[in-house]
Amino acid sequence: MRRTIIYSLSAVLLFLGRGARAQAQASGSALQASNIFNPNISVIGWFQGEAGRGTLAEDEQAPSAFQFKEAEIAFQSVVDPYARADFFMAAEDEGMELEEGYLTWFSLPGDLSLKVGKFKGSFGKFNLVHRPETAFADRPLVHEKYFGEEGLAGAGASLSWHVPNPWLLVSLDGDALTMPEASEALAFGKAKRRDFLYVGRLGVYHDLTEAANVSLGADYAHGAAGQEFNDVTLTSPTLKSQAYGLDMTFRWKNPRRATYRSILWQTEILWNNRDQSADSEITSMGLFSHFEYQFARRWRAGGRYDWSQSPADNEKREFGGLFYLTFSPSEFSRISLQGKQVKRTDGTTERLGFFKLTFSIGPHGTHPF
Repeated sequence: MRRTIIYSLSAVLLFLGRGARAQAQASGSALQASNIFNPNISVIGWFQGEAGRGTLAEDEQAPSAFQFKEAEIAFQSVVDPYARADFFMAAEDEGMELEEGYLTWFSLPGDLSLKVGKFKGSFGKFNLVHRPETAFADRPLVHEKYFGEEGLAGAGASLSWHVPNPWLLVSLDGDALTMPEASEALAFGKAKRRDFLYVGRLGVYHDLTEAANVSLGADYAHGAAGQEFNDVTLTSPTLKSQAYGLDMTFRWKNPRRATYRSILWQTEILWNNRDQSADSEITSMGLFSHFEYQFARRWRAGGRYDWSQSPADNEKREFGGLFYLTFSPSEFSRISLQGKQVKRTDGTTERLGFFKLTFSIGPHGTHPF
């Protein structure tokens, strides 16, 4: 009798256990199914403090000592087996703006991929990285002078092709973008509604050793540089501008030893030929070189050298440097102390100190390598 009761209780518990497991699996499957079509959502916050002596334009106000510079909100997901969508919103005190929003098809005929929407142009390596995710509290002088605070970006389409070969990873990119708004300080400026900015890039990547690799790039951009009114013909022909670029990025990190040691060296050189009028043009150039050394698990130190001419007046030159020390409590946050000095041909000197804090939540997707 006692054995019969024990067997009966065991059977009941086994039945209830199987039912509970089945219910849990069904709930888990339903939860997983409910998230299949939901995008990955992430946020990167950028808080910054600034102190020192800088130069301001006549209509520009001095920045606050502390600012929440930006919150970058990303929505990323696959659309179907052949495409994915990426949207990046920049929320600031002035409001919210679409920084990038594009759809990418990866499996087109001829091993091509197509990107359509609003995105950053394929000019160099630095232009592709969003502002909160760079190592710097500012932008390199040459990028700021040539492409402005937001970089070279616009709405349009881009084709990419990985050139098949057994030796190197070679890629070709071609972009057609709407022109940025006209500005005398930038390399390009919108002239007419139908004007486009055309960007081309050749990129090469190679593993030098198990611990080191290098990537090289050559870039070209062609677009408008505003308009000039002709008193004789009473027309406004479009002025043209062409930009050229070379970039090199070297990385070292030993996967077997020195796990918390790494080196990054990145250099970009830019040239610009910009029509000043129908009969004359201005040629200018600029460069920056960035070196970073990770010397401990959570610590990095780096520096950047800047030199640039103005694309509107090559007699105006600026040069300087920036140094930083960065502490990373985890992979989701970074605290950086930075110092910057810039000297100009007009005799002015700018000295600034920065405190940069960035932190992230959510599965933020990687940027182009």
